[in-house]
Amino acid sequence: MRKSEQLDKILVEGLIFGDYKAFTSLYHRYKNIIYNFILKLSKGDGYLAEEIVQETFIKLWEVRKNVLPDYPVRKYLQVISKNLFLKAVSQRISEELIESKIAEKNIKGENDVEETVELKFLLEEIERIISLLSPAKQNVYRMKHEEYLTQKEIAEKLNITENTVETHLKQSAKILQMKLKNYFSRAGTLLSIFLYFLLLNKINI
Repeated sequence: MRKSEQLDKILVEGLIFGDYKAFTSLYHRYKNIIYNFILKLSKGDGYLAEEIVQETFIKLWEVRKNVLPDYPVRKYLQVISKNLFLKAVSQRISEELIESKIAEKNIKGENDVEETVELKFLLEEIERIISLLSPAKQNVYRMKHEEYLTQKEIAEKLNITENTVETHLKQSAKILQMKLKNYFSRAGTLLSIFLYFLLLNKINI
């Protein structure tokens, strides 16, 4: 094991037990890496990248007891930050659509409001589809995308193999993609952007 990996493991072990100094050290070691990661995803939005860096480490602290010392903390942070980025994208789209309606009293504005309503229905539809998954698939999916657990952690918590976890995630992704693909054909520009990030950054494993 390399020195950097050994140090990460020591710091993560401290983090798990609530050592704030260890947490601060991890922050300084990885804040720039996560910033550049989000900067690339957001195509240069420095303000958004800074916000997500802060939110990522807040989330890391909140879920610290679920972190595995042997799992690369960098990957952990990337999973958390990518999910936060997706949420920020969806929220920004909703806000832009609402603001455009207030600013424009014309047909385009009316279409924007329709897209806002469509986005709301889409998010509800995603939740509905997830709720219809088998209990095993639904449990694995939520642990992965809502609790930010790794496949290894999920396997250990559920006492199943990592291959089983991966199978559940891939099958869930296939079901979601199949159910949502029709939205692309009738979605507006902003909603299509949201769907693009949804399918690439959240559903796909």
